[in-house]
Amino acid sequence: MARRRWITAALLLGLFTTAFPSTILTIAVQPIAEDLDALPSTVVWVTTAPLLAAAVTTPLFGRLGDLYGHRRIYLAGIVVATVFAAASALAWDATSLIAARTLSQAGAAATVPTAVALLFRVSPPGERMRAGARVGAVTSAAAVIGVVVGGPLVDLVGWRAIFAGQVTFCVVALVLSLLVTPTDGERAAGSLDVPGALALAGTTLALTFGVNRLAVWGWSPLPVACLALVPLGIWLLVRVERRAASPLLPVRVLGSRNVRVVTGASLLLGAAYMGNFVVTPLYLQGVLGLTAAATSLLSVPRAFSILLATPTAGRWGTRFGERRVVLVASAVFAAVLAAMAAGAWAHSLVAVAVAIALSGYAHGHVAPGLLAAQGAAVDPRDIGLAASLQQTGFQIGAVIGIGLFTALAGDATTAGPFAIVFLLTAGCALAATVLLVRMQDGRTSPAETAPDRLPDQIDA
Repeated sequence: MARRRWITAALLLGLFTTAFPSTILTIAVQPIAEDLDALPSTVVWVTTAPLLAAAVTTPLFGRLGDLYGHRRIYLAGIVVATVFAAASALAWDATSLIAARTLSQAGAAATVPTAVALLFRVSPPGERMRAGARVGAVTSAAAVIGVVVGGPLVDLVGWRAIFAGQVTFCVVALVLSLLVTPTDGERAAGSLDVPGALALAGTTLALTFGVNRLAVWGWSPLPVACLALVPLGIWLLVRVERRAASPLLPVRVLGSRNVRVVTGASLLLGAAYMGNFVVTPLYLQGVLGLTAAATSLLSVPRAFSILLATPTAGRWGTRFGERRVVLVASAVFAAVLAAMAAGAWAHSLVAVAVAIALSGYAHGHVAPGLLAAQGAAVDPRDIGLAASLQQTGFQIGAVIGIGLFTALAGDATTAGPFAIVFLLTAGCALAATVLLVRMQDGRTSPAETAPDRLPDQIDA
């Protein structure tokens, strides 16, 4: 038990170190632009390009973990993130910073599916929802720290301190992980399907880049061309995977109802959660006239409430099953977003603030169950791929939601457009709830199935 706690701590620290710079950088765009003598519209790619890189590379790293060992890919991801975080701290212009930050986040993308796979490996099946809740809590804690600490840190020390701090945390996480994480066990048979990986990456990039730039550039040729290529990319991916001897997306994984349902619901929930997350500050400042500092403070409860959901999500999932908890929480999430729309229309700061906090609490009960159900739906050798598909679904949904809903809100200074956007995010959450009705309960009680604990490694 003590060894398992150290393993959990090491993996969660690795996730934290690779996640916390993201929210800080959204605050630091202007200071970075001034320091590097660049346009803010250029520096904003410090946040945009890594988001696209993570969406493209996450399923690839999940599959690499299944094939070559989750521990090996997890450690390699931290090393890459550390090296390029140091390069980011030493960047001499905007181009070098964007490139280094993108490569760092590409490495960080390897840590998410592999850490989840390792956590599930050392957790009894009945406790996997609790493990998923801890993953959500850590990423939320990273967001809270980014919102609360980011501004003062950049003002007092400078933006390069963000990456210096990340390097320090990464080194600690790397050393601890080397010492305590178990050696890789049984792996999936076969080799990496390179044509399938290229087809999936190209299709994902075309979709996410097209949607992201459509919101900024409008119906210009490049984003439109990217979106037009998506159906062709899907067709090519299907053709390649049917002929592959060892496909990147095996039928045994995609044939699982839970994998399809959870991945689709994650996309809808990513659009709802992240779209609402990004648009809400625009409403608070543009319509209610709040300052940036006040807006940041009101954003903290959303992430903090996810932390509060961690213990109950795991406990209720173990007691009632992932499906029941996820369905109720997803429905509540949709209702809260609808209530936020009503509050926004009525210009009620109190109603919107309460909805912000409750949306985080509801979402904090959805995400862990999705991860646990996804992991239970596949063979242990495919957990990395399954976890990466759930994460990729959420990331693609986030890109779509952010691009679509910010474009719809635009530069509005009246409540109407924002109320409509909040209703649309509620609609996405409701659609996810309807889809999740088809989800099967992946819960297995500890008494029914022996834990996959590898006693010689975990209890040593």
